[in-house]
Amino acid sequence: MTASSTSSDTRDTSWRALFMSGGIAVVIFIGGTTLQALEAFISTAMLPTVVHDIGGLDLFAWTTTLFIVASILATIFAAVRPGGIGPRGVYVFAACCFGLGSLICGLAPSMPVLLAGRTVQGFGAGLLVSASLAMIRIAFPEHLWSRAMALNAVVWGVATLLGPAIGGMFAQYDLWRWAFLIVVPIAGILAAGAVTILPARETTPARAGAPVLQIGLVVIAILLISISSLITDNPLLAGLLLAATGVDIVLLGAIEARAKTQLLPNGALAPSTVVGTLFLTILIFGISISSDIFAPFFLQKVHGLPPVWAGYMTALLATGWVIAAIVTANFRNAGVRRAITGGPVLILCGTIGLALWLGDSTVGAVGLAVIGASLFAMGFGIGLAFQHLSTSVLASGTEADNDRTSAALGMVQLFASGAGAAIGGVIVNAAGLPLATEIGGVEQAARWLYWSFALITALAIPLSWRVIRTVPRLLGRPAE
Repeated sequence: MTASSTSSDTRDTSWRALFMSGGIAVVIFIGGTTLQALEAFISTAMLPTVVHDIGGLDLFAWTTTLFIVASILATIFAAVRPGGIGPRGVYVFAACCFGLGSLICGLAPSMPVLLAGRTVQGFGAGLLVSASLAMIRIAFPEHLWSRAMALNAVVWGVATLLGPAIGGMFAQYDLWRWAFLIVVPIAGILAAGAVTILPARETTPARAGAPVLQIGLVVIAILLISISSLITDNPLLAGLLLAATGVDIVLLGAIEARAKTQLLPNGALAPSTVVGTLFLTILIFGISISSDIFAPFFLQKVHGLPPVWAGYMTALLATGWVIAAIVTANFRNAGVRRAITGGPVLILCGTIGLALWLGDSTVGAVGLAVIGASLFAMGFGIGLAFQHLSTSVLASGTEADNDRTSAALGMVQLFASGAGAAIGGVIVNAAGLPLATEIGGVEQAARWLYWSFALITALAIPLSWRVIRTVPRLLGRPAE
């Protein structure tokens, strides 16, 4: 189980220690993360071919939307599931859901059936996120949690680099169905492996019912964000839906503070608390880097890059994340504090670089180099801070609160991605991108997008300073 929350620089925190300590748990951890990460990027790369084969262009956007919605709902299930379902049951169920969804997608004769498969697959992916985060606390001592988080980032980064290429090859040879079907036996192997290493039952007290009202408010928030992300012709309505999402979350926080049965860890929605500050900082970080999803479009439309080059140039963000995660995995005390405060500064610099250069078609090769450096800086910035913030979240909760803490961490990450994409969509639509017929209109949308996200990213700077002042383990002393 976990080590006590004490500060120590003498314990072995190397990669070797992680693999020796975890054993087969590391294999299952890597396998689950690889499965969901690769499939996400492979699926995105193949979807144009899928639509050409089975039709359903009008439902194209829902392939991602339903996946994300189901993933977030799965994190809720992980937090409030019946007490009789232990860590082993959650991981096995997650792997089976992912495998079943992949099977449905691989055999889908039409887009509605594919959407059903993506929904089941998304639910399994969300459970895998929560189960993998919970596994860190179960299978590794606390002084190795940062290494485990770094390993998670490395897997996601490699998937970002390889996923589009693998998906493109499956699409190129008209084998897109096999990209889904090959997941089925892999999911089965992961489920079998989880049976051997995860406990069947928890040692925590039984849960006193489900927080139905809070779950309802989270579902409403998810639906509001999802609908706003699909509205392209009315940015005012989409913006109002996002504002309503904010009101919904404030209401959720007020109810959570007074509820006897809670959905989230104590204080998760209260910025005045330690855990609330951590979650808010992670949320802003997640939203700030989600602007990268628009980079391939602007690189193609403004700078004339081919799709493949635009995609791999955007992957510089993932490259920066992986490198920073590896470099800082062994940071302690002062090093962690510098990483957390330096991360948002780098992301802000990268976002400003994109605001200045990505929306300018006259910058040439030098401008493209600056754009690449800006994307790398954004990735390096999130890689500096994210794993240490996440580790602090896991350490902030008790062992009895492991499920809610890990589920909430996964929920915030997924929610940030969806919210960031929706916010970005509202901004570019309001800037006139859908109606732009000349390059000037596209350039204007890019500038509006990245200057707006620079303002969002700037919010993370004072939050990061608050984190290092209020989280005891980052100050080099044990939690009180």
